[in-house]
Amino acid sequence: MRHATIAALPAGVHVAVTPGPVSAAPTFQVVIHAGSGEHHFVAGWAGEGWPADVERLIAGVPDVEVVYAKQLSRGAKDWLSTHHRGWVDQSGDASVSLSTGLLIFREAPARQVIAARPVKWTRTMLAAAEAILAGVPSTVESVEAATGISRGASANALARLEKLGLLHRRQGTRGRGSARSVVDRDAFLDGYAAAASVLRPAQRVVRIHRLWKDPLEALEFEMGPALNRNANSWAVTGVAASILLAPYLSDVTVVELYVDDDLFATPRRLADVLGGRVVERGQRIEVRTFPTPMSSRGPIVGGVRLALPARIYADLVAVGGRAGEAAHHLRETVDVGPRS
Repeated sequence: MRHATIAALPAGVHVAVTPGPVSAAPTFQVVIHAGSGEHHFVAGWAGEGWPADVERLIAGVPDVEVVYAKQLSRGAKDWLSTHHRGWVDQSGDASVSLSTGLLIFREAPARQVIAARPVKWTRTMLAAAEAILAGVPSTVESVEAATGISRGASANALARLEKLGLLHRRQGTRGRGSARSVVDRDAFLDGYAAAASVLRPAQRVVRIHRLWKDPLEALEFEMGPALNRNANSWAVTGVAASILLAPYLSDVTVVELYVDDDLFATPRRLADVLGGRVVERGQRIEVRTFPTPMSSRGPIVGGVRLALPARIYADLVAVGGRAGEAAHHLRETVDVGPRS
């Protein structure tokens, strides 16, 4: 915390940090010596920096004046601004305005983030991972039966997941019926979501514009019934799905859908089914084919078919921003797997 404060201040400013009293969350007393003056404030640590982390901190320690975190999300910064709290994060950004006259406003230089491309992941690996996330035993026979991919592809996908350190098989167990176990649930989900995000841009997308008063009502009473009549399978993902499954955001800008290959192959018919028209930009609906045979295995909520919760999570992560915050909330609220 001291280093983060120093990084946000001009060179030569002295900073002293001492632990605060034992409380519901980590707090610190910070003293900044600037010229002949001193500025005192209570600081608190909000972990990763999601809005839920910040709200939890302030609820437990209301007298915190400045919130520190690894990297505060846009939603967390907006919440803090609305509630008149300052913030500093380890990325180098800061916004602090105290009644003592201390002002700190710093925006770190733009950082180019290059995602590490998980080149070893394949679509059959995603299918196997989604099967495991859905609770299918991690055996060749079970994955083959659940996903419809070949026995050889199932065996290869599980072996690759094992080589990545995501699955483990006890020494001496071999054969297509032998099960591997998930080494670390969080690492498995993180690895799957990262791979899904990298492969997602390669998918073709049909963009459709249509009018509605409420997108969720349109899904339940208009688009859903029409899809039931005209599609072999379909499912909602993204923000709309997250609102139905684990409400966090309130507005849906774009409804994201998956449909079967047959309906996707005829975009104009697809647009007619959804009550809209195909466009190049200004879309209200984005439609893709299912990334894997397991992506459709989600629940039905209010008559609306949802994608596999793990797939919804991965799609939210891929979009980022406020959708990323919804992904974090979904992961905290719903069991998105793995379950084996």
